Amino acid sequence: MFTAPDYFPFLIRQFHRETRWDEHNSYSAFCKTSQEIIDFSIPHGVSVSAGRCIGSGLSSQLVFSMIPNKASSIGYLAASRPLFTVPPLESRLEAPASTIFNDCDRISEAVAPPGLHQSRPVDDLRAGIDYPTKSDVIDGFSDEVPPPPYNDFAFLRRQQAFDERDSQSLLSSIRSGGWKCNWEIGNPGSKHKDSSSSASRDYMMVAQMYPSLSSITGSYISQRSPSSELTISGVSVAGAHPDLQLIAQYAVNKRRWSSESILATSGKLIGFRNQYNFGNVEALDRAAYAYYCGSDDDARRVLREKTHGRFSVGSEVYFGAQDSSGGISLGARYRYDLPLFSELTCVLNPIMGHLSLAWMQQLRPHFCAAARYDFNVYSLNSELAMGVEWQLDQNSIIKAGWSGSQGLRCLVDTRFSNMIFSLGLAFNGDSSGIRFGPGPPDMPATSSSGVKRLVKSFGLQFQWFL
Repeated sequence: MFTAPDYFPFLIRQFHRETRWDEHNSYSAFCKTSQEIIDFSIPHGVSVSAGRCIGSGLSSQLVFSMIPNKASSIGYLAASRPLFTVPPLESRLEAPASTIFNDCDRISEAVAPPGLHQSRPVDDLRAGIDYPTKSDVIDGFSDEVPPPPYNDFAFLRRQQAFDERDSQSLLSSIRSGGWKCNWEIGNPGSKHKDSSSSASRDYMMVAQMYPSLSSITGSYISQRSPSSELTISGVSVAGAHPDLQLIAQYAVNKRRWSSESILATSGKLIGFRNQYNFGNVEALDRAAYAYYCGSDDDARRVLREKTHGRFSVGSEVYFGAQDSSGGISLGARYRYDLPLFSELTCVLNPIMGHLSLAWMQQLRPHFCAAARYDFNVYSLNSELAMGVEWQLDQNSIIKAGWSGSQGLRCLVDTRFSNMIFSLGLAFNGDSSGIRFGPGPPDMPATSSSGVKRLVKSFGLQFQWFL
């Protein structure tokens, strides 16, 4: 139909950021870091979308596809608290980036834990050896120290400062891989919420209508407590064969462990996921917070202590009553946070005999690479996949991925003011079958037919964030 836009998924991530929910601490996101670099999606056809904040906590989205088929979609999102809004262009031009950063620093210094310095010398240890700064690695998480509940003005100014800075790095906040936001900053008050939401539970509702398909999709997210969340999603299709499918998920997310319970009407499915993090998780979070938010001395101390490794294990069990089938998977992951991010994961499905090994390495502050090897012990089939991501600046990101089954794929994202332009190309994976022109291999060929055989698909996507 058309490529799904990024506006609503971006707002959902912003909602989880504001409510202090760690999306990466779950078995469903166990391999998300490498997947976003290797298995990224590219646009299909030509589509245009526009997302706009209508009011406090209310946003709308309109999508229109012109090629290959004409289709449209309209959706609305409502949340219990204000989410990200793109400030007017004039206000961004009048407020330099240095002013925004200084405002965030002053607010953070007023609410920072005692004993932690917030000064950031220009020529500090991290900049001197080209280590990534916190803003390089965790977009939107700088100085994530919640303000005291009585300081409403500080909270509002802090949120405005974050919105202004996020609008400058809007593209990297949307498109950059999971290696950009893999850390829950471990300040002592990271799970504390402001007074505006402490008396009521945070929620979010999303609905999307597709007239050409006569279908409606929707989701309801409710945080029952700071460490538990209920998500209900559904798809309703009208017409000659009406259908309604629902999925309910209850998740518990704590620093040391997390769990997910899932019920689905499709196939009458029930499943459970669990993850456990070994080691002193609190000390690791404090070390990451001191490195990215502290002074030069704090960074030196963290690097000397070398408390940066995180080891986690997880499992998944599911059973479908409709066809009496089930499955199980086991996973192990080692993650090294500082100074450059790296991750090694291993996932095993004993019933299917499938083994997956993935490795991801941040080579430079704005460049990373990933590789994955899949092997089946029953069929002896295997596949190698690789991918890279390069963030040229705040307005340009390039991704490239290759695998034996999908071939070569490239994605280029560029931002112009409030618009994000995406160009995706997919090339045929079987190079031996590529011929320039019809007929036998020895027949002459034209360049146009050769391009058709070389390029499997391409797509253009225009997104406006209003």
